[in-house]
Amino acid sequence: MKKCALIAFLALVCSLRLSAQHPVALDQLLSAPFPENLTAAKKMNRIAWTFDQEGKRNVWVAEGPSFNARKLTSYHEDDGQEISDLRFTDDGSTLVYSRGGGKNPAGEFPNPTSNPSGVEQTVWSVAWSGGEPKRLDTGHSP
Repeated sequence: MKKCALIAFLALVCSLRLSAQHPVALDQLLSAPFPENLTAAKKMNRIAWTFDQEGKRNVWVAEGPSFNARKLTSYHEDDGQEISDLRFTDDGSTLVYSRGGGKNPAGEFPNPTSNPSGVEQTVWSVAWSGGEPKRLDTGHSP
């Protein structure tokens, strides 16, 4: 994760140096895209990662040999719910992940948008071929 953060920081610094003649707004810096949770399938030439773009967190994938990236999930809102624990199934046909943060010491889940319905940490799956993610259960670490 430190390596991804360093790469993202260096890319941001380079882009700022290239655009030194153009002022950079604070919201541009705060909404810089951020990849993390890179994982690979054990038996196939496939990789997956999470990508936070303007607060909208989604799962992205690519397959060799070309490794053209494509977005696999379609979470369209900045709801503050992180995606973590990203893993491939053994056959590489499905990805499973946790959505939502863990409880704080008071036993509360993070609810950055103050959703009156509340939030919880849940485990999801999504097929490599695409489609709607399926909720599997509450919890984490699929």
